[in-house]
Amino acid sequence: MFKKGVRTGVIALILVPAIVVWFSYRADTKNSGSQEVHAVHDSHSGDADSDTPKDRKRKIKYWVAPMDPNYIRNEPGKSPMGMDLVPVYEDEDDKSSEGVIKIDPVTVQNIGVRTAAVSRGQLRKSIRAVGRITYDEKRVEHIHTKVSGWVEELYVDTTGENVLKGSELLSFYSPELVATQEEFVQALKYRDSTSASNFTDVAEGGRSLVESARKRLQFMDIDSRQIEALEKSREVQRNVKLYATKSGIVIHKNVVDGMKVDPMMELYTIADLSRVWVIASVYEYELPFIETGQEAEMTLSYDPGALYKGRVTFIYPYLSAKTRTVDVRIEFNNPGMKLKPDMYADVVIKARPAPAEILVPSEAVIRTGARSVVITSVGKGKFLPREVTVGSEGEGLVQVLKGLKEDETVVTSGQFLIDSESNLREAVSKMLEAQTQKTEQRQQNREPATRTEQKKAPVSELKLSDDQKNGVSELIDRYLQIHEALVSESGSAVAEKTHEMHSVLEKIKASDTKGTMKEITDSIEPSLEGLHSGDLQAARTSFKTLSRIMTELIKGVARDEAVAAGIKIYFCPMESEPWIQKGTGLRNPYLGKDMWVCGTEETY
Repeated sequence: MFKKGVRTGVIALILVPAIVVWFSYRADTKNSGSQEVHAVHDSHSGDADSDTPKDRKRKIKYWVAPMDPNYIRNEPGKSPMGMDLVPVYEDEDDKSSEGVIKIDPVTVQNIGVRTAAVSRGQLRKSIRAVGRITYDEKRVEHIHTKVSGWVEELYVDTTGENVLKGSELLSFYSPELVATQEEFVQALKYRDSTSASNFTDVAEGGRSLVESARKRLQFMDIDSRQIEALEKSREVQRNVKLYATKSGIVIHKNVVDGMKVDPMMELYTIADLSRVWVIASVYEYELPFIETGQEAEMTLSYDPGALYKGRVTFIYPYLSAKTRTVDVRIEFNNPGMKLKPDMYADVVIKARPAPAEILVPSEAVIRTGARSVVITSVGKGKFLPREVTVGSEGEGLVQVLKGLKEDETVVTSGQFLIDSESNLREAVSKMLEAQTQKTEQRQQNREPATRTEQKKAPVSELKLSDDQKNGVSELIDRYLQIHEALVSESGSAVAEKTHEMHSVLEKIKASDTKGTMKEITDSIEPSLEGLHSGDLQAARTSFKTLSRIMTELIKGVARDEAVAAGIKIYFCPMESEPWIQKGTGLRNPYLGKDMWVCGTEETY
């Protein structure tokens, strides 16, 4: 009996205060007599000091989802992602600052807003291209004979052999050369016999015949040393030697011992490789930054660490219709003959700095096609969208020709959601006005609320069909493929997989006649915008938003399937952002190959 009495007393001590509090709350609510909803700042934090008198007097205009500005309700509750709705107060609608958006600091942190200062400076652009090493056309020589004959002996008999200027290439027999040599010897004898003549014309005629025969031998490419030897010995040589007129490498040899040769045949091709050309292909939109005389740097995959410096010498005056590129010729010295023709190389052309302009990070610019917008931070959680005119882009920066001033602050991460909030601001007001009119009319007609106006269940409570679950699984699969493309740093692959994910979204929306999946698809679709660009920096920024949505998704309606598939959630403290991936081996999509292993696994 004693134990029973003690138990009854304890229960009474717990229940009586609770009942008193409940009746007090009912009495306060009843006595208020108004529909005003008083804000309690961060009701889940348990911090009593945050509920200040000032906050209690503020009137809430509506409630919005932290991750989806499209999800707006007239009362508190849960978002489709299972998060608490955030109040938007009437006094936050600052009429004195047209277009200014005020966002709760907690929401700013949740959507990962980061800012950067606007600066003025010179835009430096480096154009990266793939080049192919080839011969310097000015240093290539073809070896021919000027007369027909037969090869007697080859002194250079292999392709790739290095030859010096004046070295012997081959000797050959030519009846025409033998006859010309005999004419030269006879002219020498005639000159000697007439040199003492008293008649000037006779002596001059002898000397003229010698010079004529000498020129014939020279025109036949007979070396001057052979002519001098013939002049001294007065003996006709059966074989005549052919000499190299330039130093270089034999890149083609089309002659063998005993072959009959004629002037139409190319016997050797010799190329001087002490200086080479690199033909690089640049896209047509990069042409305004290319000029002759610009410096260029080249690296080779087979020779890591080596850096070659050259200069742009020619821009070819035509465009490739298939690749939409223009060839640019760059000349490089070739010390040690390490640069070999037909090698591929990575080339960086350094464009001359542009005049000083206003510069912002490229990820800060939202490009809609018709216009470019940046989100500026005006302090105290207030943001103002600003339309700008952009110029050139390079090294992660964009020139702003009009619309910004120096020392302003722009948003570089999370600006897509802020821009959506700005664009929807007027629509929200109209929607709330329409909802108010419907409520008033329904009260007048005493009609019950329709099903579509009732509060929708959070994602974690949605009942999905098998087809809808398959659609969610396809979305997760495409997300994982985008993750792998980011890890491999392939902008084109990211754009391709994003297009596939967008197709899955469209298929889900087309089959979702009851609107069960609408909250999910409407949340994911805006986060894909930056992933379509092909730019890795913009893609990583948008991927953070997509990752936050997908993380909440697998924590909710797709939890069982995600656990069964071995999907894990990771968090990187350097970026303060989560992501999901499948399988073993940590692969951070935000920091690139150098920081793959940054992250820790989270439970869900």
